[in-house]
Amino acid sequence: MAAFKIALELWLSKKILYRSIKTVLFMGTILAFINHGDLIIIGALTAEYWIKMGLTCLVLDFVASWTGNRAQMENPEPA
Repeated sequence: MAAFKIALELWLSKKILYRSIKTVLFMGTILAFINHGDLIIIGALTAEYWIKMGLTCLVLDFVASWTGNRAQMENPEPA
């Protein structure tokens, strides 16, 4: 339980959240254009595609946060 609490605190830390958001904005934009670029350009996105792009960003956020969290737990900064 203590490890979970530490992991959650790291996950929600400013440092990891900031890096995750930057990753999501950059990679999410690239993936949105790869997957739906034609619809974005002609302006034909439906609610279904917006949901798909949102879910893609959530997955990216999870992966970026998880990676940052694991790295921080395995190599903690000296106090």
